[in-house]
Amino acid sequence: MGLRQGPRPGPDELLVAGALSLGLHLEPEQVAAFRAYREEIARWSARVNLTALRDPEDIVRTGFLDSLGCLPLIPPEARRALDIGSGAGFPALPLKLLRPDLAFTLVEASRKKASFLHHMVRSLRLAEVRIIQRRAEALAGDPTEQGAYDLALARAVAPPPEQGRLVRPFLGAGGLFLLQVGPGPLDPDALDRLADLGFELARELPLPAALGRPGRRVLAMRRAEGRAGGECFT
Repeated sequence: MGLRQGPRPGPDELLVAGALSLGLHLEPEQVAAFRAYREEIARWSARVNLTALRDPEDIVRTGFLDSLGCLPLIPPEARRALDIGSGAGFPALPLKLLRPDLAFTLVEASRKKASFLHHMVRSLRLAEVRIIQRRAEALAGDPTEQGAYDLALARAVAPPPEQGRLVRPFLGAGGLFLLQVGPGPLDPDALDRLADLGFELARELPLPAALGRPGRRVLAMRRAEGRAGGECFT
């Protein structure tokens, strides 16, 4: 006689358990904010090509928890953060919900996706979140943006070296680029190209298998001191 399986956890329970596996305790109001966020993703995705994530469990695992996997690598002193190609807000908005002290700039070229991001920032009453509807390559030419950030992310917008090229002009010396990668070793050529851009590996964090994406990890790549970042787009 087989073992009886317990009831499948709902999205909120899945979120709370996944966060605990990362060492994060979610308060009830944070769970409620993630629930509202998840429901708005589903509602908007019915009429806008917002994200491929439609199932509540996929949104929690691949959207929220994968984003929160970056949190342990964010230094407590970091203040200004950049997210390139934000789409439905991953990883910036989940991180903002748990690190409200971070001032985020979200760069998204799509008008419809930028509209969704504005909507979510208003709905969740998030302060210090700036949304720029523009291509990162164009924004990099703005002198006020160059070297202005402590932290940068560009989840899934391009292969790792291209992500590094996109974020580098915006990071100050010593700033961190958080690179989210899948199972298996990173291509040595990719690491060489990132090194050529002035990045060095500061720390690597394997994500718990309990998050449902075995082998995922986050690499904290530090922009070396004294390396200029404005000449990448030539």
